[in-house]
Amino acid sequence: MPSIRVPSALRSFTGGASDVDVTAATVRDALAELDRRHPGIAARLLDNGVVKPFIRIFVGPDDIGGLSGLDTKLAERDEVAIVPAIAGGCDDAAEAREPSEPTGSCDA
Repeated sequence: MPSIRVPSALRSFTGGASDVDVTAATVRDALAELDRRHPGIAARLLDNGVVKPFIRIFVGPDDIGGLSGLDTKLAERDEVAIVPAIAGGCDDAAEAREPSEPTGSCDA
């Protein structure tokens, strides 16, 4: 049966489980089963039935955006990975640095 790899940021929904086995024919079905078993997790992944822009979902090494989206078919041993975007940026400390100090990618 396919399994869903749950990122650490969402494991509070799954009782700490990093992998959840599901019985599903498509990614959409897999996420629906995941949400039935762990209510509320789908709201973190989907917005009106569409994957949120800062979430990527992979079946094996392939992003479902390049496949059939949520209707991507799953095989018995497929692994579905949920990958939230990781963002960076400048902090207020960058403004407090001396002009001669390096600020990394926050340089203007």
